[in-house]
Amino acid sequence: MPIGSRGKIWIIVAILLAMFLSALDMTIVGTAMPSIINALHGVAIYGWVFSAYLLTSTTPVPIYSKLADMYGRKSVFLAGTFIFTLGSVLSGLSQNMPELIAFRALQGLGAAGVLPVALTIIGDLFSLEQRAKVQGLFSAVWGLSAIVGPIIGAWIVENMSWQWVFEINLPVGLLAMGILVTAFHENVEKKPHQLDTLGTLLLTIGVSGFLVGLMQTSWNLPIRFAFMILSIVILAVFLRVETIAKEPILPLALFRQPFVFFSTSVSLFAGMLLFGLISYVPLFVQSVQMGTPTLAGRAITPMLVGWPLAALISSKLIIRSGYRPIAVIGGILLVTGSTLLAIDQIPASAMIIISTFLIGSGLGLSLTSLLIGLQSQVPWELRGVVTGSTQFFRTIGGSIGVALMGTLINLPRFGNFTANHAVQLLLSPAHRQALSPAVKNLARNLAALGLHHAFEMGLGFALVALMSTWLLPKQSKASSDPRAKTGPMGQNFEKEA
Repeated sequence: MPIGSRGKIWIIVAILLAMFLSALDMTIVGTAMPSIINALHGVAIYGWVFSAYLLTSTTPVPIYSKLADMYGRKSVFLAGTFIFTLGSVLSGLSQNMPELIAFRALQGLGAAGVLPVALTIIGDLFSLEQRAKVQGLFSAVWGLSAIVGPIIGAWIVENMSWQWVFEINLPVGLLAMGILVTAFHENVEKKPHQLDTLGTLLLTIGVSGFLVGLMQTSWNLPIRFAFMILSIVILAVFLRVETIAKEPILPLALFRQPFVFFSTSVSLFAGMLLFGLISYVPLFVQSVQMGTPTLAGRAITPMLVGWPLAALISSKLIIRSGYRPIAVIGGILLVTGSTLLAIDQIPASAMIIISTFLIGSGLGLSLTSLLIGLQSQVPWELRGVVTGSTQFFRTIGGSIGVALMGTLINLPRFGNFTANHAVQLLLSPAHRQALSPAVKNLARNLAALGLHHAFEMGLGFALVALMSTWLLPKQSKASSDPRAKTGPMGQNFEKEA
């Protein structure tokens, strides 16, 4: 049945709440994590708290997206929100780092079904021009979470137990699910489907194995390489399976289109930069600069404010100028901000604020314009897959970026004194005060050098993202009808799929 204006409003409210849930979790947890690992004593596996979440929020995205195309958006969205909320509650009950990592993985499993399906619902309900306006509301949500998230996270860890960083998600998740159950009614065409079970299994094993091999720095190097090579072979088999599957979980025909291919490349490397900075800029502030959790939160707030502001501008400009020019400008801002962050071994606080704001603005311009462009250029039955693939490659990029940056951070050492050990000592005010001036200075230099290497790698990610925006095809206008079965590329997909 058609959804009236009142129903659309309530659906938007539910989606905004779910997106607020996801965005708030990112900003609160990123700010609070240095304090959490100080309490649970796990700096050596610090990266796993983020990467476990990113890993499990990555591999299921094509599965959720395909299920949403096959059986409807509502049930898949509700399932994802429920799992995310459950994972949040269990994360707050963690007694040690391995438990926290496991429950963050469960949380990520739910997050995989929230954002991509939410964006797909918006693509279904609104035309191109309307989506540009609705994007302003989403920008406001990201902006609000960027402002209040670090403040709330810092206040919680300084005045309450860190567990409340996760438990705060419970009421928001329940409210979002309640609204969607009552307001969203969709008619799904009933026809037999064949889920790509083999492809799903191969994709999950291949991606998971590759990331585990990349991140397990405690393993011998030959074992890690063998693990990663085996995973690459499994992924190669997955690509072969997708060419013969009746309903592939990741239609390869999509990526034969230049616009989809280079948009995916932007998402991949932007994800590496985004999640890497969210993970390690707060760590830099609290260790090298010996700041408080509040200051750590303020360091990434400009990025998460610049993103929605730029997204709002982007959604208004693409109708007149097309997608490519906006994406290219975004790529230039990514490189500029990353250069400012990486130019000095110990960047000043003002430089961090400026650089993260520029990076956030670049993400808002490039990712928003390309997502709207992708949704406008595919038929309905592929909209969930193409939206999910964007989120898939962004989060897998985040997993790889966090892992690679974490590996670089631990490279500097002085005898048996590693950068990881230095960071752990500097995070605790009590430990810092007990250090002699010489040891404190050595620890600060080691930590700064390791994090500087990570930020230099972030600049490399930004350069590749800029190159990908430049290689986007110059044609970029699309149909504005949200119900259209084909867009400018729709006929090609139907012939090749």
